[in-house]
Amino acid sequence: MTAEQQALAAQAERERAAEQVRELRDRPAAAQTASGLVLPELADLNGDIGDGVRGVILPEAGIALARQPDGAVVPHHQGRRIRLGDPAHAPAHGRALAAGLLAVCSR
Repeated sequence: MTAEQQALAAQAERERAAEQVRELRDRPAAAQTASGLVLPELADLNGDIGDGVRGVILPEAGIALARQPDGAVVPHHQGRRIRLGDPAHAPAHGRALAAGLLAVCSR
């Protein structure tokens, strides 16, 4: 493959990746429109949950959904962290919720 062909292939790959990013960014808006739900803005939860943590507090449900600095999403119920998907430590409802979230998010 020549340098020109490699450059064209790399450009095509960047364009495909940019299109995938646009599609992924459009998914929340499409879900919001389809469900009729208004998505809350992420807030800084440093004082509530920990340094560098952003998320959403849902007071009517007693739940906070937090994105940890490493990218992990962790629900908190009435101040207690709910471990998700960890077979050794997560309660059954945590594993079930993790499986449901993964199923919905992966399709």
